[in-house]
This record gives sequence, C-alpha cells and structure tokens, in this order.
Amino acid sequence: MKIAVYSSKGSAGKTPISTNIALDKTFCIGTNEAFHIFDSLIDDNQLIALDTEEPFPSELIDLDIDIVFDLAGSISKLAVSITSALTMADVVLVPIYNEYKSLVAGLNTIQQIREYNTNIIVIATKLQKGKKEVFSSDWTLSDDFINIQKAVQHKFGPQIQVLPLKFSKVFDNIFEEQKSIRQMMQNSGLAKYNYREVAEQFDDIYQAIGI
Repeated sequence: MKIAVYSSKGSAGKTPISTNIALDKTFCIGTNEAFHIFDSLIDDNQLIALDTEEPFPSELIDLDIDIVFDLAGSISKLAVSITSALTMADVVLVPIYNEYKSLVAGLNTIQQIREYNTNIIVIATKLQKGKKEVFSSDWTLSDDFINIQKAVQHKFGPQIQVLPLKFSKVFDNIFEEQKSIRQMMQNSGLAKYNYREVAEQFDDIYQAIGI
C-alpha cells in the first residue's frame, strides 16, 4: 500500500497524519522536505528523503513496499518527487482546514492531483466545536466539517470522500513521545480516555484506505 499525503498549503496537518499512519502501521516514510523531522522517528532503512527535483524510485512498486509519502511544495514539471509519488500512490489524502486560504489551496491541490491520481480522500483537519454547536462525538456535524465538505462537493461532486479529524494536542505528542496515538493510549489510561475520539477518526481513515 502506498499513501500520499499532500496539500500545497502548509500547516494543514500533512506530517502528523503521515507520521501517525507510519508508526501505527509500520510503514516506511518518503519525504521531499528539505528539513524533515523523521530521522529520530523512523529507522534509516524505512526512510527515503529526496530533493524536490528527484523522483521516488519505481522499485517501490516492484518491491511492493508499504510507504507513506509526506509531500511538500507545489506541483510543477520540476517537482518530480511530488508527481512520482502521486502517480504510484494507491490513494492520496488531502488535508484541508476551515480557513479561506486552506480551502482555496486545498481545492486547487485536488484539481492538480487529479491529473496524476483520481483516488483522493479529503481529511477535514483542525476541527473545533464552536460555542453554539451541540453534538456528541459525530464531528461530521461540526460547522468546520460541513463548510469543508460543502466546498469540496460544490467543486468536485460527491465522489470525493471527506473524513473528519478534530483538533488535538496529541499531534504534538506524536513527535515528542515518538509514538502513534494508539501506542500512547496503550501506555496511559488518561491518554486512552483523552485521545479516543481522534484514534477512532484515524480508524475510519484506515477503513476508507483499506489498511
């Protein structure tokens, strides 16, 4: 399984999503980030770090390697690291949060990705409950999620699935503790309680991907 996580807009949640998947599922990581943080998180034999102008090797397909591509930068003729990863990925996850620049960049990103891969899932990130919002654990009822879903479906129709991922400090803890959310939950009863919603949302993402 090869999963690309990409948006041209920074701070949407690409790296936390990629890292949690890799740690949870023991996947390799591929990145084109010039200054990445994976050296302390991922074994050298499970990490591929390239420049933007370098393609990811086609041997990844021949060897049937499970990998998550954490991609940065903009799609262009020179950014072959991005286009090579998008082409070989089984699915592309596009994180978008409910902010104007992120929405615009996310929709433009999807449009560009569709030239290389049409199996796209949007992850609605940084979801927060407003003061007047009343719902339990169904984050698809949040105003943030609804606004992102409406924007995606207005432009591309219902064929692109949108899944929720709430805002949580646990995403910082992934890097501080060098563990996935589920791994942290196994070691602490408090973490098991506090992180259960986010962990269940990742379970929904895994189910949609098929891993």
